[in-house]
Amino acid sequence: MHRTVLLILICFLLSAGCVSPTPSAEGAGEYAGLIGEEETPEIPANYSLGTVVIPPGNATPLHRMAGSTEFVFLTAGEAEIRCDNQTVTARAGESVLLPEGVLQSIASVGERDLRYVDVIEPPFTVENEISGDDLALLAGTTDGVPVVIPDPRAGAEWNLGADMRIYTLANPVLTEEAGLPIGYSVAYVELLPGGSIRYNRLNGSSEVVYVLDGEVEVFTPAGGGAVRVAAGSAAYVPPDEVKGYRNVAATNSTVLSFVDPAWTPERTEMLE
Repeated sequence: MHRTVLLILICFLLSAGCVSPTPSAEGAGEYAGLIGEEETPEIPANYSLGTVVIPPGNATPLHRMAGSTEFVFLTAGEAEIRCDNQTVTARAGESVLLPEGVLQSIASVGERDLRYVDVIEPPFTVENEISGDDLALLAGTTDGVPVVIPDPRAGAEWNLGADMRIYTLANPVLTEEAGLPIGYSVAYVELLPGGSIRYNRLNGSSEVVYVLDGEVEVFTPAGGGAVRVAAGSAAYVPPDEVKGYRNVAATNSTVLSFVDPAWTPERTEMLE
């Protein structure tokens, strides 16, 4: 898959920032980086995050991610995802977590472009992606199996604000029995028009707020600073910083919240 660095804006406002990808180009596949060692070296994230577009009938080449897991959240289209000897089908709103080292490929099998949010932990490096002739050096399969999350609203529900809901999507601490091989957590957030999460602080954890639909304003108390984050963009909030966010769209907004290290109620301090 063709990989390019497509960061066009980093805007830091007090302790919150936003990053946006440029539109993807046509081809077998296109990656638009949002968070990563190349895209945002000033952001000390333990993972890389971006978006992928694959036209119908195309697929990523067979490869392995040595020492890295890959989390995929589909936003449009339909995918067949190979994980060693297993193949799973996923559609918009579903997630698949691929363990490290598995022989994998993601194919666009629907009638429209496949689009997904892609998270790799530790951050993606060219050296860790093994493909082509180098695959012969790592013959065989691993004991890893894909983790499929079919419904973003099926996880534990948390009420942390007004006119909004937060659902646990993937959390290695709160669902320890699942054995998820990741250090961060992912939550799915729905905000009604005007819905908000009041000021809060994640002690020891950073948060990336990726907007799926609508528009969200991330605000901080010092000086009344705020930044608007449109669909397809993200805001980064460093650990221990006070912030809140609200839906500023006329319709519902949906968000993916990535917290690293993983979110727990004990890390969260709600403020007036």
